[in-house]
Amino acid sequence: KLIHKTGKIFKDKRGSLQKILEGEFSSCIEVHSKKGTTRANHYHKKDKHFMYIISGELLYSYKDRKKNSKVKIKKMKKGDLFFTPAMQEHMAFFLKKTHFLAFSTRKRTQFDYEKDLIRVKMENYPDVRKAILKYSK
Repeated sequence: KLIHKTGKIFKDKRGSLQKILEGEFSSCIEVHSKKGTTRANHYHKKDKHFMYIISGELLYSYKDRKKNSKVKIKKMKKGDLFFTPAMQEHMAFFLKKTHFLAFSTRKRTQFDYEKDLIRVKMENYPDVRKAILKYSK
């Protein structure tokens, strides 16, 4: 399941609380991305991660590595929480300046990260290129 729901908001006189995510994670990375840039464009052999959008907007392209899987593209915005399993190509194209958190199941040292990923060029897939052009206007 790509999109996950966050918990209900609890409010009282002090303010509010909302559960975003529960699970066992090895790292949490805060990321700031500029409009018109791309991140990811790879898949992980073993790592799985959640992304929670704090502010901004992006196009998220993803494709299961299984035979004959088609590319799917979703527009993600503030408050969205979504999951990327291992062996799934994924790419984020930022439609606005975006701030998000990435919660990963594996260590994110440069060595471990590079050892676990395979780079791809999703921006060359016709459906991805078409979506980027459409939403970039």
